[in-house]
Amino acid sequence: MTDDAAPRAPSLAEARDQFPAAQRWTYVNVPSRGVISKASRAAIDDVADAQLSGEEIKDEYGPALQRVRASFAKLIGAKPHEIAVTKNVSEGLNAIGTAMDWKPGDNVVLCTELEHPNNVYLWMNLAARGVEVRGVKSRDGMIDAATIAAAIDKRTRIVSVSTVTFTPGYRTDVEAIGKAAKKAGALLLVDAVQSAGVLAIDVEALGIDALATSTSKGLLGVMGTGLLYVSDRWVERLNPAWVARFSVVTGKHESDLGDGVLRLQPDARRFEIGNYNWIGIAALDASLDLLLSIGVPAIEHHATALAARLAGGLEQLGYPVCRPPEPWARSHIVTIGQLGAGDAYTSNDERLNRFAKALGDAKVKFTVRRGLVRFGFHLYNNEADVDKLLDIARASAR
Repeated sequence: MTDDAAPRAPSLAEARDQFPAAQRWTYVNVPSRGVISKASRAAIDDVADAQLSGEEIKDEYGPALQRVRASFAKLIGAKPHEIAVTKNVSEGLNAIGTAMDWKPGDNVVLCTELEHPNNVYLWMNLAARGVEVRGVKSRDGMIDAATIAAAIDKRTRIVSVSTVTFTPGYRTDVEAIGKAAKKAGALLLVDAVQSAGVLAIDVEALGIDALATSTSKGLLGVMGTGLLYVSDRWVERLNPAWVARFSVVTGKHESDLGDGVLRLQPDARRFEIGNYNWIGIAALDASLDLLLSIGVPAIEHHATALAARLAGGLEQLGYPVCRPPEPWARSHIVTIGQLGAGDAYTSNDERLNRFAKALGDAKVKFTVRRGLVRFGFHLYNNEADVDKLLDIARASAR
């Protein structure tokens, strides 16, 4: 082997060793929050130490920012200049929603029943501009592509969907919705926070025009950093509601006003506001390197296999596992219970509440959402995690 040979990709077992949380807990909580690796922590420390010592030179962080753009673009099948850095998924969604040239009578189509509230409130806010929020019904716990397509008409400007719902955790047929949106000339805006970093995404193949995510879940970063993809097809048709130094073309330094003429960046950077969260960028630079070295297809295969094993085991024990009508819609997320039969803390099913208490007592990190007990798997999980969950389920069912 030569010195310049490509480094060997870490195995999933080796990758697990990089996540202390996976050693301390049975951590099946990625739908709510991912965890960071030792490498991301070291990168964070480097930035914090530089600021602590007064040796920080902001200009030196530029290469990490460019690597993040390139790495995330590679992860989703985009180009680096189509990637903007945001604060979180909500900021990304709002950036696109407020950049559209809305006219009274225009509409946005989405399944309000299953979207996270942060992909609903922004559209409600636009109602003051005369925008119709066209909420469609779900089908069997899924965002139904045919129902979405039927709601699209010549006044539809945006169609907004999640790649995977935050609960019950089913995949959406984004490709079919993308075709319907394109036919009508509407922009397809996707919330990918429940899939990015765990499940494969190809924005071109799926017909996605804009995609927003945060880095604190499947991308294994920290809170306060997000990413926004905006396709070349749309970017110059969108005028951001807010602009700042990095969203416009000006002088050589960020303090230069230039000639005083406002020229928006010709790419996704027009949506970047203010300074960057350099700690978030450092953490993400390291985590994206790990995700790409293993490969998202391998991560998806691993995480969905663990989810399938857990779901099957819970069903054998008599638990009400949520199952989508089509097998392709299953994901790395497993939920049990009846959607809406409870809240974000408890279920209306006392058996599930007993199970949830037993899980907490056994140092399992999970969540309850809309009455459903929810688990999610990533690269740092293994079969021993599934075995522990099933052992607890078995004991608490007695």
